[in-house]
Amino acid sequence: MAEPKVKVELAAEIERARARMARSLGAVRRDLDVAAHLKQSFRHNKVAYIGGATFFGLLLSKLPARRAKPAPDGKGKAGKVIKDAEKAGVWLVLLQFLFKTFSPALTSLVSKQVTEYVRSRAKGG
Repeated sequence: MAEPKVKVELAAEIERARARMARSLGAVRRDLDVAAHLKQSFRHNKVAYIGGATFFGLLLSKLPARRAKPAPDGKGKAGKVIKDAEKAGVWLVLLQFLFKTFSPALTSLVSKQVTEYVRSRAKGG
C-alpha cells in the first residue's frame, strides 16, 4: 500500500516542477522579447530617442563628402591592369565580330558533319 502513495506524491512533485518550469520559461521569453522592450522604452523616452536621432542626422550631414579618386596616369600597377583590360576588351570585341560573321557557316559545317556521322553509324551498326 505504501507504493501507490509514493507514486502519487512523486507524480504531484513532477507536476509542480513542470508548472515552475513553465513559469520560468514564460519569464525568460518576456525578458528576451527585445522588440517589446524597445517599444516600451520608446514610449517612455520619446524625447530622448527623437533628440538622439536628430543629433545623429545632423552629425552625419556635417561629415565631409567623399572625394573622387584621381584617375591612374598609366604608370604603376593600376595602369598595367587597365592596359591589360583594354587589350582583352579589344580581343573580345574582335572574337565576337568573327563569331557573328562566321556563325552560319560554322553551323552548316557542323550540322553536315553530324548528319554524315549519324548516317555512317546507322549503315555500319
